[in-house]
Formats: sequence, structure tokens, C-alpha cells
Amino acid sequence: MNQNIIETENLSFAYSSGQPVLHQLSLQVKQGAIYGFIGQNGAGKTTAIKVLLTLLDRYEGQVRAFGADIREKRLEILSRIGSLVEEPGLYHHLTGWENIVNRALLLKLPKSRAQEVIRQVGLHDARHKKVNAYSQGMRQRLGIGLALLGAPELLILDEPTNSLDPNGIREVRELLTQLATNGTTIFLSSHVLSEVEKIVSDIGIIHQGRLLFQGPIASLREKAREEAFLDTSDNQRCREILEQEGLQASQSGQKLNLGSIGREEASRINALLVGQRLKVYALEWSRKSLEQLFFEITNSPEAL
Repeated sequence: MNQNIIETENLSFAYSSGQPVLHQLSLQVKQGAIYGFIGQNGAGKTTAIKVLLTLLDRYEGQVRAFGADIREKRLEILSRIGSLVEEPGLYHHLTGWENIVNRALLLKLPKSRAQEVIRQVGLHDARHKKVNAYSQGMRQRLGIGLALLGAPELLILDEPTNSLDPNGIREVRELLTQLATNGTTIFLSSHVLSEVEKIVSDIGIIHQGRLLFQGPIASLREKAREEAFLDTSDNQRCREILEQEGLQASQSGQKLNLGSIGREEASRINALLVGQRLKVYALEWSRKSLEQLFFEITNSPEAL
């Protein structure tokens, strides 16, 4: 069984105004996972990350990293974590290489480590360009490179693909996948599920400071069940025929949603409707996207 790199128990936090931001949050991030922390803007993602990084201290509950309380072992834990919160702190008048080397010197690391990292984030060929000439995706990769200098076991990223174009998103996604393959545990926040679903192994959905779902992304996909959709020459009459047979159909745009039915049942319905002289224009199956399911969960949390 994988060790939990991050564990929180009933984590709650309120700013000085008294407004609660986190409500009894219990996170479990396994070693080697890419954990997607998903929620709409203002859901509490950044606040939770700042607590994990010991930037906010006045919280209730317990927070552990690498099996130790973050208050008791703060410096030891932080030495094993790399992070990028919001915009990377870059010197735009310097080159990418100069940014990496300056941080390496600050951390008392050799230049050889800076060379490793600049290659790792795919910026070796652009290392002598000024950062103000970098694309947004390149700047984001450089920011991740700064976080990687200390060879962290855990990488915490807050909205790493925010404001990136599709190419920049792909660049960051490929980098994170490579890091995870090499053994780095990654905890990343996002407000758009479709941006991270391709790479995460586990997911936590937060809404108004409360954790609504947590588990492998495969478990979430199971909830995105396949449903059958029907279109006929007279959908109103079709619904009446189905109701007489004890079957339910709901309107979904121009089609009728038959819910999760099997192929055999669909074949029986098709034969029934044809026998009633209805023309069946379409009988097809569709699965909800994870993004659709995310919005359903956050808009109707009682559904879980």
C-alpha cells in the first residue's frame, strides 16, 4: 500500500474576518500520485495549499506531510517540497539560465544541478534567451524548474496551466507526466477538470471549502455512466408509449434520454416504437464528460 505523502484531518481555516474558508478538509495524497485538487475559483484551493506550505498557521485540525506534523517538522518537511504558487517569481531581464543559476547559488547547489534542471524542463536550447522573450508556457516551465532545483519528493503547484494557450498546457502536461514517471509526487490545483484529467491518477473536488469527492479518477469515471438517447418522428408520442410500458424518458435537447439501459433493452424499445409506426431517427449512447460530472457534483453536492 502506498504511503500517504500528504494527510489532513478535519482541516478548517478562517481569515481574521471570521469568514470560514476551509471546512473539515481531510485529504489523502499517496506517494507517487498525480493528485488533482479541483474546484471553482474561490473554492479554497489556494488557501489549502498555503496551509500545506506553512504560509498560513492559524488552522484547526491536523496536517501531516511525510508522516510528520508540519508544525513540528516544518523546515525538514519544506526541504523535501518544491512549489509554485500563482505566478512564478522570475527575473524577466535575465536569461532562463541566469534565473536557474541564481536560484541554485542561493540554495548552495552546484551549477551541474542547474544544468540538469534546465534540460529536464526542456529549456536547454532557449537557456540564453531573456525571459521577457519566453512564451507563457516557457515561463511556467522555468518556474517549475526553479521548484525542482532541490530535487523535491513532492511538487505542489497552484493552477500551473492558468492563462496558458493550448500549446503551453500541453508542454506543462508532458513535463508533469515525465516527473511523475521519475517518482515525484505531484499535488496540483485547477478550476478546470478537462485540463488535468489526462494526467491525474487521483482527484479531490472542493466546493465552498468542503471536500465533495476524493479518490482515484477511475472511480469518478465510473460515475460518468453511459446513457441512451433517442430521436423519433414524434418524441411526445414516443414518451407516452414508453410510459405505458413502465419506461421513463426525459427530454434532453431535441432527444429523449432513456438513462442507463442495455443494448437488449434498447433493441426491444426500437422494435416497440417501429411497431407503433414511429420512425426512429437515432438511438445512440453517450457518456458524460468528467467536466460535466464535475459541474453536477459542485452544483448538486447532495448527489454524492
